[in-house]
Amino acid sequence: MMSTSTEVVAEADTRTPARVEAPGGAYISDPANATFVMGGSEFDGAPQIPGATLVLHAMGDRTDNQLTLAEVTFPVGQRPWFHIHHSEDEAFYVLEGQLTVTVIDGDGIRHKLVTNPGEMVWGPQGFAHSYHVTSDIPCRTIIALTPGTVIPFYFANNMNLQLDPNDKEAVAAYCEETLRLYNLELLPDVPLDE
Repeated sequence: MMSTSTEVVAEADTRTPARVEAPGGAYISDPANATFVMGGSEFDGAPQIPGATLVLHAMGDRTDNQLTLAEVTFPVGQRPWFHIHHSEDEAFYVLEGQLTVTVIDGDGIRHKLVTNPGEMVWGPQGFAHSYHVTSDIPCRTIIALTPGTVIPFYFANNMNLQLDPNDKEAVAAYCEETLRLYNLELLPDVPLDE
């Protein structure tokens, strides 16, 4: 049975923490108060990325909904379900480790993009994709989403998601609610890359 909140967290609870604020919306991010570690059910393809550490430096509230920017460290072997962002483009800039992003085109062909430190992979909205940490060390990335969206709420609301991947009814309900709340389409039936 799925155990997660489906209510969107109030904006006041998830405002991008700032260490210093200045006129016109300028600010310095506050990593000490913007870091969380994802937990919950651990299974191959887990959508909430268990074991990942997220540091939210910018969300739409601070960027006039133009940008979401986070530092994310993914554990070795991490690979979430394929999914489609319907509201934002996504870029991964790799700082350490290796991240292989697989994009599925309109004909169902998989395109593997192996990304190393100092490289960026761009994922346009509307395309199914997943990623896999393919290094023997965790992969530390900077992720940018444009425009700034409600995706950070997804992580906040699913930080300790308990979901049985074999409970098809619960998975379907979770996927439907995720699409409704975040315009993020999860594709649990698409096989992950080997």
